[in-house]
Amino acid sequence: MKTLSNRTRALLVAVAIAAGTTTAAAPAQAAAPSGCSDWQVETVVQGLEQLENLEPDGKGGFYLSGESKVYHVDAAEQVRTVLDRMAAPGGLQLDGSTLSFLTRQDSTLWQLDTTTGQLTSRASFAGNGLLRLPDGDLLTTWVGTEGGPSKGLSRYLHEAGVVAPNWSMVPRSEGLALSPDHRAVYTDDLFTGEILRVPLEHPDQWTVVARLPGMVPGPDDLTMSRAGALYVAAHLEGAIYRVDPDTGAACVIASGLSSGWTGPSSVRIGPDGDGWALYVTAFDGTLRRVVPPAGVDLAPVRSH
Repeated sequence: MKTLSNRTRALLVAVAIAAGTTTAAAPAQAAAPSGCSDWQVETVVQGLEQLENLEPDGKGGFYLSGESKVYHVDAAEQVRTVLDRMAAPGGLQLDGSTLSFLTRQDSTLWQLDTTTGQLTSRASFAGNGLLRLPDGDLLTTWVGTEGGPSKGLSRYLHEAGVVAPNWSMVPRSEGLALSPDHRAVYTDDLFTGEILRVPLEHPDQWTVVARLPGMVPGPDDLTMSRAGALYVAAHLEGAIYRVDPDTGAACVIASGLSSGWTGPSSVRIGPDGDGWALYVTAFDGTLRRVVPPAGVDLAPVRSH
């Protein structure tokens, strides 16, 4: 598949340069944050297509994007195919009954009415990750392996129905997470392992707040808890990190997941009984649940 080989080649080049070349100075690695041990990994479903992204459905289940499909996994862990023969679905965001998602091969933003099944093409919107902002706009990321000039973070202005490319010229990015105070978004650099903070009021003033240890952990996506902790899916390493964006401290909370090309691709906070857990997709076609130890506040950030 051409998309995969292009991304692999770019990543191999990044391995050679990442250790010595960065775009901004990251904080020195701090001591590990609290809440790093005794997380438990469970398998929810497996045997699906290569999974790119996930989004909670608000009812205990999830939407998942595969190589050509959009799946739904309900609270009973039953899987059905919602859409098929799509051009590499990527980031997913749900607002009420409207599921917005990108298809990466044809650079299209789609919206699916999950009640009626009506599918509508909204805009040409090239990117990978997807995040709905509190005002209803959507952000997407540009990894740097899609071809063509970099678009940084691009913003879909929902009221006008137009795209503002290069809204923030971060050099490369994969995932997106909203801060608890709704004043910033966080993104990650697949090549350098850096975690970036982008103020919504001043998107040109982005800063590096942390860097995952190791030469190329390959951060692919991230999410944030209401308590202010970031959780990062390290694709190549096959691990999930907990990161304190205030100090730059990072620790592994789950390891031994699929690694290399089949590693974790996305992470979200979702319900687990009366509490919360992390849910992780991977290119091995598996959705996993990562359950926190007692005392970890894992309530998610609400966008509105």
